[in-house]
Amino acid sequence: MKAKDLVKGCRQLAGKLLTVLNKILPKRKDTILFVGNDGLTDNNRAFYTYLTENGYGKKYRIQCAVKNHESYGYLQKDGVKFLSLKAGVFAYFRAGTVFYCNGAYPIKPSKSQTVVNLWHGTPLKKICKLAPNVAHYDYDYFTYVLAASPMFVPIMAKCFGVPERKVLCCGHARNDILFQKSEDALKKLGLAGDYDKLLLWMPTFRNSFNDYIHDGGCATQTGLPVFETKAQMEEFDRWLREHRMLLAVKLHPMQKLSDIPEFSYQNIRLLTNKDIETRKMQLYELVAHADALVTDYSSIYFDYLLLNRPIGFTCDDMEAYGGNRGFVVDNPLELMPGMKIQNYPEFVAFAEKVFAGDDGFREERERVNNLVNADQDGRSCAHLVSLLGL
Repeated sequence: MKAKDLVKGCRQLAGKLLTVLNKILPKRKDTILFVGNDGLTDNNRAFYTYLTENGYGKKYRIQCAVKNHESYGYLQKDGVKFLSLKAGVFAYFRAGTVFYCNGAYPIKPSKSQTVVNLWHGTPLKKICKLAPNVAHYDYDYFTYVLAASPMFVPIMAKCFGVPERKVLCCGHARNDILFQKSEDALKKLGLAGDYDKLLLWMPTFRNSFNDYIHDGGCATQTGLPVFETKAQMEEFDRWLREHRMLLAVKLHPMQKLSDIPEFSYQNIRLLTNKDIETRKMQLYELVAHADALVTDYSSIYFDYLLLNRPIGFTCDDMEAYGGNRGFVVDNPLELMPGMKIQNYPEFVAFAEKVFAGDDGFREERERVNNLVNADQDGRSCAHLVSLLGL
């Protein structure tokens, strides 16, 4: 037996034993636990912030079992406790309500407990049970998982291998941030400057940093889609300066950073999750400021539709990506309301349209937004509170 298989078997056995223990131990209905194996991030962070800022810390005992728990002192209020992930296992046994969005304890919830998988976006690409290289894992460690619209209820059920009754229709907590534009967000990230429009590029990853997922490569000098050479990056940087625009490239948190060579340009900035986290910010504080978005198959654009601003889609590897990772719908192009970018000249053409205010996809974005986002008023957190009766 391989060591990897042995570890997997031990984890499965431990999970079963912990599940039995969890079913026996009584729960405290006044206790809410957030679990985050990558820290208090994404929808976890957004919903936690909503609860603590709206007085729920006085009604409930709120605990957070997260990676690097000692670094979150700036978020503590109303007696909230931050715990290590190991200590969080014991907190899980007693918590009446549990939330997570990136990684869960391999423990099945008891009947007297509500565990909510907030997840981290509406998928266009196949995930979990639909993704060929990770379909063998068990993902059903929750009472409910969220879907942002009725259209995605059956899709999320298939992704996680659960019946549709376990899928709640509710917008993503992080989307509320898009309606609360933080005036100093750009300054914190060093992006404030002498330009008129911000173009945000958020490509999904092709190879994960931990070699867990391989979705094809990006065989360019820049490590990014469409830009084949560094000379093209240099040329586009000059174009941006001439047109008083800034391009911020925010890499996917799973991206293998060694695939992206270092570069330094005046009007092109590279950002990672670490850049956001060290400034104690949330990603969507940046997204709210973007005048236009460039992405590919990342869930970010479903959320960005709420702002009804221009979106460009790099599709240069769409056929290969579809054959490798695949998509949750038969024709993903029907859900991609924006200019399709196959190469560097088309990337420039999209930027030129943003500069000129030439937007021919507004009605198409509204159509797709109504399909994928049921909550469009910036009150997704309030909606979730209501659904759960908190």
